[in-house]
Amino acid sequence: MMLADSWLLMAVVDDGIRLNGFAALRSADVVAVKSRPTGGFVGKALALQGTWPPTAPPNVDLTEIRKLVASVAEHFSLITLHLERSTPDACFIGRLVGIRKRAIGIREVSPQATWDPRPTKWRLRKITRIDFGGAYENALYAVAGDPPPC
Repeated sequence: MMLADSWLLMAVVDDGIRLNGFAALRSADVVAVKSRPTGGFVGKALALQGTWPPTAPPNVDLTEIRKLVASVAEHFSLITLHLERSTPDACFIGRLVGIRKRAIGIREVSPQATWDPRPTKWRLRKITRIDFGGAYENALYAVAGDPPPC
């Protein structure tokens, strides 16, 4: 886990006890953290797979959201945005295409691995979580490929 005043970064462990990408969460939204001993079942299983401790992604900047999004997009083809307060049951997956002072633009990709024809704009203050590097994002990108020109 990496922690800054604004955001924290955690490695995600899926139900199959495999590392499955990363999640960046707003620090202000975290109420409590419960530490698990690294010598327990999960830690041992991940160590046997050679994936524990996880390697942090390179140069992820947690100081503020624009820097976070830009640094993640440099190394990962797709990002998943969560706006849990306004749309708690949805996420938006795509490639970063622009950053402004108060919003970002992403070219979204559908669950059928087709690219939306135009970028969508998301207010930075509404983003509560950013996932990247997970098996779903990687599989989606493998099928969709790079987006066609707008």
